[in-house]
Amino acid sequence: MAQNSGGTFWSELASAGLYKRSQGRLARRLTGVGIAAIVILGAWSFQVTFAAESSALIKYGLPGLVALLGCWVAFRVIHHDKFAEFLIATEIEVEKVHWPDRQHVQRASIVVIVTMLMMGAMLFIFDMIWRYVFSLIGFLQFVD
Repeated sequence: MAQNSGGTFWSELASAGLYKRSQGRLARRLTGVGIAAIVILGAWSFQVTFAAESSALIKYGLPGLVALLGCWVAFRVIHHDKFAEFLIATEIEVEKVHWPDRQHVQRASIVVIVTMLMMGAMLFIFDMIWRYVFSLIGFLQFVD
């Protein structure tokens, strides 16, 4: 397919061209699916909430049209040259990331969990100490 001509998004909305279709595939697909899912869920929510007791045309036709147009806009958004370049660059940067192995993730998770438990215990102890101090000076009798 041909690349976009570099016009504005609104002028490219009616075209079917794919911009650099072999680059940034994963990021573009996931972004397109995410946008389409939001639009489809919005159309479904409209159908359930507002069009529940309307005619069949409004109950099913309007949300269907909105979902269809929203999916087309999602497709065009991920092939708009500026946004596509952003997604391509994002996928390239994610590929450069050094992902930790399973053992490293497990050790780091254990450290975080133990640290949170220790901090929770310390806060509990401080709470008990301050509660005791405030009860000695008679402050807690006014709080209820």
